[in-house]
Amino acid sequence: MSKNNKKNKKNFLCIDCNEETNNYYKVQTNRGDIIKCRNCYELWVLRENRANWFSPHTQGKINMEE
Repeated sequence: MSKNNKKNKKNFLCIDCNEETNNYYKVQTNRGDIIKCRNCYELWVLRENRANWFSPHTQGKINMEE
């Protein structure tokens, strides 16, 4: 007798691309949790880091001491 160790993954609707996925991230906001699929979440993180990197406060510096 073999056990079935696979969990039943729930499908959620991604808030950005409106596609159902079982590979998702929960993002906490002031209004509650939202669900983003893996691709949308990773693109959002990359864009957020790019925006922070080129902000007028850092001007492309690694830290504020430079």
